[in-house]
Amino acid sequence: MNTTLTIIALFLALFTLIFLTIKVKLHPFFSLLLSSFVFGIVSGMGMELMLENFAEGMGSTIAGIGVVITIGTVTGSLLEKSGSAETMARSILKITGEKHASLGLAITGYFVSIPVFCDSAMVLLSPIAKRLSRDTKISMTTMTVSLAMGLHATHMLVPPTPGPLAVAGILNANLGTVIAMGALVSIPVTLVAHFLATKFGKKYYYLPENIEEFDENQKLPNAFMAFTPIIIPIFLMVLKTIVDFPSHPFGEMNAFVQIMGIIGQPMIALLIGMCIALFTYFSINPTDKEVYTFNGLFGESLMTAGQIVLIVGAGGAFGSILKASALQDILVNALSGVEIGILAPFLIGAIFRTAIGSGTVAMVTSASMILPMLDILGMSSPMGTVIAMLACAAGGFMVFHGNDDFFWVTASTTEMDTSIAYKTMPIISIAQSFTALICVYILKIIFI
Repeated sequence: MNTTLTIIALFLALFTLIFLTIKVKLHPFFSLLLSSFVFGIVSGMGMELMLENFAEGMGSTIAGIGVVITIGTVTGSLLEKSGSAETMARSILKITGEKHASLGLAITGYFVSIPVFCDSAMVLLSPIAKRLSRDTKISMTTMTVSLAMGLHATHMLVPPTPGPLAVAGILNANLGTVIAMGALVSIPVTLVAHFLATKFGKKYYYLPENIEEFDENQKLPNAFMAFTPIIIPIFLMVLKTIVDFPSHPFGEMNAFVQIMGIIGQPMIALLIGMCIALFTYFSINPTDKEVYTFNGLFGESLMTAGQIVLIVGAGGAFGSILKASALQDILVNALSGVEIGILAPFLIGAIFRTAIGSGTVAMVTSASMILPMLDILGMSSPMGTVIAMLACAAGGFMVFHGNDDFFWVTASTTEMDTSIAYKTMPIISIAQSFTALICVYILKIIFI
């Protein structure tokens, strides 16, 4: 293939993706699909080879993580509808107290966003934030930003949230390690956001006017049942990662190791969590016999999961086409001897998040583009792929602004004026992004 044509094809594909997503507002799946075709055709790859690589890339990506995404989506819906997410919030706030209520909301966001989408979680938890703001007289700006950016942190870094889960699948990174490292990096990212939220809260002070009162007689699951569907799958996947260490800390072929080899698999671990969440749901809604039917909660969740899986599959197909082209050889020659490291996935993720507004699409695009570069960047080892995934997420944090649906959900559900939203959340997302990058760089020094 011609080098010039390949470079032109890459820029045209990226332009197509940005234009279709921002200006045309085409669904991300079709934007990624058409961008893949543009690259394949313009680069001179040939229609037959292009279609072959597209089908192979999409098929392998969906086969690897499609079921996991589906189960995670259903689990999130069960936790939301059963009241488990609200129980988690109340439990954490009970620990932190009213004085540190905003920190409690940030921590709540940290945990809740692991299984529940940001939009749904914000709608669910914003009444708690408003009530706490009115009761404690803490600025609603502080409450809003702490909660939103706490949700944002694990949404970008910790599977089974679709973005990091998809990137881990595309880069073939160990999921247990990704969860452990992502959860670790999310802590300073959340704390930085909370610190800035308290500063902005004093500058842009307001209290909510319309407060939705909770029905105190409403039955809710206890804290143990609320947290278990999240903690158990994470524990099983992380434990399997430890079991698989080269040092074999639990032995090699004993019964425990064999059992963990099964239940520690992401699909099985998440399925166990989903079953626990379903049990909790039935304990709160014993008369709902439609929950697992086509027209029930399962059916609604699968419609959402289907879109996510298709977007992820298209991203994998885009990466497969890039990998099959001459781009890898071109990059080898261009980047030979250049120490760019984690800045490559970081910058790609940042550019696409800022331009497109979707953290998931930004991360998937970044992962797809650096997939052929892993050897060059020195991140082809098992731990290297985890570092690469975290770098994609770090870039994908910024800039969070008005082209993201979550931006408007946050502002509208918390009575935040749009001007205040623009003066706070984009800046804090940049701070989160660079904080994550620093953490990833430290992990790279330690492990690679």
